[in-house]
Amino acid sequence: MTGSARHRLPPRLLVAIAAMALTAASHFAGPTGANAQDGRPQQGQIREDIVLRESIDVRLISLDAVVTDSSDRPVTGLTKDDFDLKVQDEPVEILSVAAGEDLRTTVTGRLTILLFIDERHLQRKHRDAALAEIAGALDEEIAANPTWVAAAAFGERLEPLLSPTRDRAAVRATIEAAMARDIPVTTLRSQQRSTSLAMRETLRLMAARGSRYRLGEASLASVEANLRSFGQALRQDTLLTVSAVRSLVEALAFVPGRKAILFVSDGLPRHPLDSAAKTMYDRLAGASRQLEGDEMISAPGSLDLNDRNHRPFGVDRADRMGMATNIVQVDDGGAFAFQTMAAELSCADAFDQLAALANTHRVTFYPLKPPVIDPAISELGESAKDRGSIVELSNVRTGLNSLAGLTGGLSFVSDTGVAEFLQSTRTDISTYYSLSFTPPDSMGDTGIREITLRLRQRPLARSGSLRYRASYAPVTIQQNLASRAWGTLLFGWEENNHGMEVQVRRSASRERPEQPGHTPLEVRASLPVGDLELAPVRATRNPVASGFFRVVVQVQRDDGSRMPPQHFDFELNVPVAELEQAAGQYIAVRSEVVLPPGSYRLAVGIWEENSGRSSFVVRELAVQADPSIA
Repeated sequence: MTGSARHRLPPRLLVAIAAMALTAASHFAGPTGANAQDGRPQQGQIREDIVLRESIDVRLISLDAVVTDSSDRPVTGLTKDDFDLKVQDEPVEILSVAAGEDLRTTVTGRLTILLFIDERHLQRKHRDAALAEIAGALDEEIAANPTWVAAAAFGERLEPLLSPTRDRAAVRATIEAAMARDIPVTTLRSQQRSTSLAMRETLRLMAARGSRYRLGEASLASVEANLRSFGQALRQDTLLTVSAVRSLVEALAFVPGRKAILFVSDGLPRHPLDSAAKTMYDRLAGASRQLEGDEMISAPGSLDLNDRNHRPFGVDRADRMGMATNIVQVDDGGAFAFQTMAAELSCADAFDQLAALANTHRVTFYPLKPPVIDPAISELGESAKDRGSIVELSNVRTGLNSLAGLTGGLSFVSDTGVAEFLQSTRTDISTYYSLSFTPPDSMGDTGIREITLRLRQRPLARSGSLRYRASYAPVTIQQNLASRAWGTLLFGWEENNHGMEVQVRRSASRERPEQPGHTPLEVRASLPVGDLELAPVRATRNPVASGFFRVVVQVQRDDGSRMPPQHFDFELNVPVAELEQAAGQYIAVRSEVVLPPGSYRLAVGIWEENSGRSSFVVRELAVQADPSIA
C-alpha cells in the first residue's frame, strides 16, 4: 500500500474474516485520503436501502430468441404471453420479454462482436479473402449501431488481438495485422491427404477381382490403422480447439450484455471420421451383395462355417447353432467394427458443453467457413478439387453448424455469398427478444440444462421460425468470478470500483514450499472502508454495519495458460458507533501463491454482495529462483 502511516483501529472495532480456499488475514491501516466516488457511501454513512441477502445462488437467466415469419422477416410486438418455456421439460415462468432493438443502448442489451480466427484450420488465401469482407462489415456495424468489437486468434495458442472497442481505425488495423500473421504448420493436413489417398486406392482395388482384389485386401488392415491414427490426432486437435474457444467464452464473462462470436474457420468435425465410416460401410458391407457371394464350407467335425472367399467380409466369422461367438466381422468387411471405432472418437459432448456455457454467458456463434479460393490446396476443409480425387474423411461442417444451432446463431458453409451472410448476421444480432426467467437450479448443480421454447400463436408457430439458445450450464458465483478474472488477464481490461490496491511480494513465511525451487508470494489486496457499501444489521445488541465479499486470485503463465483459481470469502462487521472513524482506513486481505521461476500475470478480483459491484486488478510478476529454498 501507499500513502500515509498505518495505524490499527480501536480494539472495539469488530472485523470478521472468513477464509475458505486460501490462508487469509486482515488488518486496518491508515487513512486513504481518497474521496468516495459517485454512487458510493460517504464516509461515516451506511446505506439504508441495502438488504443483506442470505444467498446469491438464484440469478436471472437471459434467453435470447429470434422470431421470423414465413418470409424470414423479424416478427415484432410479442410479449411473454406469446411464449411457452420449459427447462428440463418442466414449465418455467417467463418474468419479462424485451425487444433487442429497445435494449441496444443499455448495458443489458449492449452488443459485442468478437472476431475469432481459427488459424489452425485455415488456409491463408481463404482467411484473407474472408477477413477483407469482414473488415468492411464491422466498420459499417460500428458506424450504424452502438456495437463493440473485439478479436482473438488461435494458432499455437489462444491470443487476444483486440480488447472490446468502438474505435473503427483500431478494428481495421487489427484485421490488417491478422492478415499478415503466419498460419501455423501442423502435420494433420499431410496425414489427412496421405491417409485419404491410400483409402481411396485400397477401396478401388477391392472393387476389382483376382490379384488386384488380393492386393487391396492385403492393404486394408494398414489403411484402417492409418485411419485410426489420423482420427485420434484429429480428435485431439479438435478438442484442443474447442478448449481454446471455451476459454475465450469464459473470458467474455467480463463483457456486459450480448456477445456474438464471428467464428472464421475451414471447419471442425463434431464426429471425426464420420464420412470415412460411411464410405467404409457403403463400399465394404455392400460389396458382398455386388460380388458372386461367399463360398461357405463346413469344417469336418464341427458346426463352424468358414468363409474362404472375400476375406475382408468373413474373417473370424462363425455361426454355432444360431449363436454367434467371437464374431469380429459379420458379412460387412469390418465396416461395423470401423464404425464403432469412429464413434469412440466423437467430440459431440465437448461441443454441447461449449454451447451450454456460451448460452450461460449470452454468447452466440456465427461460424463462417471461407469459400475455397485455391482448390489446389489440400486442407482439413477438403476442397472441391480434393473431393474428386481423395475420399472425404470427416464432415468438418458439423461442428460449426452445431455451435450455431445450439446457441441460436447462423452458420455459413457455402462457397459464395460472404457479404450476404455478414449482412444477415448484422440483422440477426439486433432483431431478437430477450426473455428473463429464474433458473430452477440447486446449489452446486452444474449439469447442462435443456431449454424448450415454443410460440403460442398457432399461425406463427406453423409458418414462422424460432431460434433460441437450446441449453445453458449453471455456474456458481465462484466460477463466474474466476471467468471474469480470466477475461481481465486475457484482454487486459481492468476495473476498480473499490479503489483496491494490490501488492505482491515474497512471503515472510519461513516454511519451505513443497516443490523445491518454487517461491511463496504474498498477495495483499487493500480496500478503503469508506468506499465499501455496508448495510445495517439491527438484530444485535450493538448494531453493526456489515458487508460480505468474495475474492478470487487467478494466475496466468507466460505461455498463456492459466493456473486453477483460488477463492476465499470474508465478512466485514463494523460497529455503527465506530463507522465514521473506520471510513478513513483500509481493510487488507492476504493470500499466498507458490510459483516456480518465470513470468506471470496475476489478477485479483473482489465481488461485493451488498452492491453487486466488482473490481479486478492485474499485476505483472517476474519470479526468480531462490537459492535458499532450492
